[in-house]
Amino acid sequence: MRTLADYGWLPDHQLHVVPTLAHVDRLIADVTRIVHDYTDQGPLTLMEVVHGDRTQVEVTAIAPIPELMPRLVADALTQLRAAVEHTLYAEVEHLLKRPLTDQEARAIEMPACPDQTRFDTWLAHGRRRQLSPLTVGAVLAERIRTLQPFQRRDVDDHPLRLLAEHTNLAKHRTPAVAATRLGAVHPDRQHPDLTIALPLKRDPQPGHGLPLQPGDVLASGPRNTRIELSIYPPVCLQRPHTGVWNIALKELGYLEDWVRTTAIPILITGSRQNTPIPPQLDITIGHSDLRRALLSAGTMPATQRGALSIQATLARRELPEILSMEPVGADPKTIKDWVWSLDDAIVMRTMSRIALVNSDPKALLHYLSELCAEAHAFQSRVRETSASEDEGT
Repeated sequence: MRTLADYGWLPDHQLHVVPTLAHVDRLIADVTRIVHDYTDQGPLTLMEVVHGDRTQVEVTAIAPIPELMPRLVADALTQLRAAVEHTLYAEVEHLLKRPLTDQEARAIEMPACPDQTRFDTWLAHGRRRQLSPLTVGAVLAERIRTLQPFQRRDVDDHPLRLLAEHTNLAKHRTPAVAATRLGAVHPDRQHPDLTIALPLKRDPQPGHGLPLQPGDVLASGPRNTRIELSIYPPVCLQRPHTGVWNIALKELGYLEDWVRTTAIPILITGSRQNTPIPPQLDITIGHSDLRRALLSAGTMPATQRGALSIQATLARRELPEILSMEPVGADPKTIKDWVWSLDDAIVMRTMSRIALVNSDPKALLHYLSELCAEAHAFQSRVRETSASEDEGT
């Protein structure tokens, strides 16, 4: 159970970052919903094309990604960068114990330096070097140094570098660049003469994961052999500085987590060993005590909630099939109504328990029977409630 002491590391002058992070979480939740709906509809149109004794599965069309999606991504990334910038600004003012002048304020920014020399140059900027918190060796300056891209071997993959590149693109050139890419192709059964086209042949550099185009061949197999395929086409973002395409929700989740659990705590305390700021706070209402509101805020980020929702959606389709099979033989509609009444976490716990006892036929039958009993009890409660409402009218 969280207490106010858990957030003692977050001073009053930095509480402003809490609603900003909550706003980011809402934006990412919207992106997650749009991506889920887009992929759930099946964005690829496929066609089987015969070439001699082989049949190829080719892409003939890709549904356009909703235009709102890349713009929401850009908004979320911009707000994440703002959270870092605002935290730095507030910390400088707090340490100076006075408001910054207009000229001083323009010198406050979070650098994203690929090498030590550029960071030293940043510190040596005329107006900046006159601010004591940002002088060489000052505590805050060293915290900023700790967060710089050059601290990692792969500078281009550093979250601060990614955040800077994405937001510079969104602010100055175009919204986030998003496209549908081929994530995976899984045959329902293995066949020695089946060829899966991963990566795509036209990808000049394996690992870049080029977006799908009409005419791309996803698989090839013997002409007279039918093999069912499961195809996963994730929505991806292109990293502006490397051209690499990464799954959009993973990119957002990676950057949100770093800002919330690493960048902000280090700027404020010099350490990330603090209770993380919870991401899911309702900011559609006012909070007279923002610090106390943290105690009731959700701790699961939007990307994790979205992944859970997608898994639960698939599970809700599978459970009625599982429970309607012999020897259980439950009514599919009863099971479906019951399953859709459960929250995502319960659905996933149910599926995990089925997988756990699956190797023991007796235990599996017992558990499935318990689930059927719960479903019928739910149906009875619904009928009773409906009857009561009818009597009341």
